[in-house]
Amino acid sequence: MALTGWIIGLAMQMASLPAPPPLPCWIEGRWVSEEADGRWTEENWTGCRAETMLGTGRGGRGDEVTTYEFMRIARNENGDLMFYGAPFGNPAAAFRAVKGGPAEIVFVNSNHEYPQRIRYWMEGDMLMAEASMRDGSKPQAWRYRRIK
Repeated sequence: MALTGWIIGLAMQMASLPAPPPLPCWIEGRWVSEEADGRWTEENWTGCRAETMLGTGRGGRGDEVTTYEFMRIARNENGDLMFYGAPFGNPAAAFRAVKGGPAEIVFVNSNHEYPQRIRYWMEGDMLMAEASMRDGSKPQAWRYRRIK
């Protein structure tokens, strides 16, 4: 009888845990941010398939690429939704989703030097992105429009 009570208690605890956020399928596509001084940033995201999205990013000024990154959003072995970012071909840093919904996703890794938080959200038809410290300090922000 005690085992049955333990199993029921565990099931009730698991039922009260928040469900992991869904993949942010709304970021699928090609996005560009262009500044008046000639600086630009692009992100390209595949669609949601097999619980995985793949992304690439690059930025620069004029005809020169100065930054690039390979990205992946996928579930880890525990079912947590993760963002993996590998700038300049370095080993990927992992960030766990702490908030997600139909138009916003926030990933955090408090042990990472910078950034510690990566946030994507939609404002109308614009994709917004921000990298910052966990508390929101030292933000870098991008405002992307979709390229067809």
